[in-house]
Amino acid sequence: MTYGMPNFFYCRTEPWRFEDVLDFIRSNFEVRGNFAFRVGNKSNTADENQRAGLVVAYAQLMDYTFNQVKALFSEHDHFAIAMPETRQGRNISELNKIFADLLQKGNSMDAKINDFPELFDIPKDVLTIKE
Repeated sequence: MTYGMPNFFYCRTEPWRFEDVLDFIRSNFEVRGNFAFRVGNKSNTADENQRAGLVVAYAQLMDYTFNQVKALFSEHDHFAIAMPETRQGRNISELNKIFADLLQKGNSMDAKINDFPELFDIPKDVLTIKE
């Protein structure tokens, strides 16, 4: 029997937090150890921002839109927008900047992050679906 990819948004009716997203990913996928990655101009070493890297890796695997990715970051997205001077949540801040730039250039609100591979450098083997 072939199973579909576990979709975080499927049948979701309650609000969620960033930790809920991470728990979902870890429950449904084997997670590769530390990895370096890039979101736009924000490079991350193998020992920083791994939780953000997992979320972006999952979003790429699911072919999510920028809005869906922003929703996965949950309260971190709201914090990054409300208090950008703290420089916390730099990956979601970079994602927001990328999305705003793409919208200004006439791209759709439904633009998918996979449509812009030059803006993301996430190893493809970070997540493997659990059997």
